[in-house]
Amino acid sequence: MDLAFSSVLAALASATAPASTMMTIRQTGAHGDFVNTLLQVVALDDVVGLLAYSAAISVALAYTASGFSLKNIVSPILINFASLFAGGLLGFLLKVLIPPKRSSDNKLIISVAILFGFCGFCQILEVSPLLGCMFMSTVYINITNDDKLFKQLNSFSPPFLLLFFVRSGVCFDLGALINNNSGSSSLLILGVVYFIVRILGKYFGAFAGCLITHKNKLVRNYWGLALIPQAGVAIGLAELGARTLGGITGNSLRTVILASSVLYELIGPGCAKLSLALSHSYDKNLNSSYENPEQSEKHDVNLLIERIREIQNELPEHDINNNITNSMPVNNSNIPTWRKHFHSNKF
Repeated sequence: MDLAFSSVLAALASATAPASTMMTIRQTGAHGDFVNTLLQVVALDDVVGLLAYSAAISVALAYTASGFSLKNIVSPILINFASLFAGGLLGFLLKVLIPPKRSSDNKLIISVAILFGFCGFCQILEVSPLLGCMFMSTVYINITNDDKLFKQLNSFSPPFLLLFFVRSGVCFDLGALINNNSGSSSLLILGVVYFIVRILGKYFGAFAGCLITHKNKLVRNYWGLALIPQAGVAIGLAELGARTLGGITGNSLRTVILASSVLYELIGPGCAKLSLALSHSYDKNLNSSYENPEQSEKHDVNLLIERIREIQNELPEHDINNNITNSMPVNNSNIPTWRKHFHSNKF
């Protein structure tokens, strides 16, 4: 394959899908050093992936134009840092425009307007808005500690995510994966090699990082499995790269990323859950109860009843009816029902 295609594909391989990892962690209720490290690195490697993509697309364009220039490589990186700075400023602006006294509806309208405006501005400059939006949210949460806005946007986003993946699926040319040859290799062979090599790179890269930072054995051995999922960021950058490169090269890039993302999303969540289990980041028994709320509720009620009976057996024996009758001249019907049931072990 030529350098333009290979450099962009290599940059996209670093991106990880945070959504799959987050949903797996929420499902299992996992916590601890393994999870804390995983969440930070999943966010960080998407930042690195965006910067790597900016440099790679510059190299690709310079290669197709038959001339390398330091300016052509450095300028997109500087533009991305400018986008990063603009996102930080908008994070401060969000804090000013949506004080706590504003209603939730107004907060949603203002935040969506700022996001759409920023994305439109980046589209005019032909720059990916992902890095700027990521830094915008980072600045906002660190200066306000207001996670309610993120929860509100999270419930607002599913239709847009659905449209994004539907559009990506429409552009997926399955025939090109089988029939089209780009360069000297079939895209099917290329996709299989990319799928395997990226998994190996993620695992051994994570292993080496843990070894350098002296992480414990459980984190070091299983952390790479949780970095396998790949979807949103990689697909978005692949679409941008396909438009930038154009022609057979752009279509080949989109096809390989979409095909591999389907496979990664099939095995990724399972690998992430396996890594959480092997690293002892969650209790399997508690997880089974968590996944079945009805069983969890029954289990808790039974434990409560058993504990109440244990406390009741430890109490000294006395006649509650006689004590109440002697202390106040009321008939037995005035005794609260719950006290009768408690005394008679009727729960």
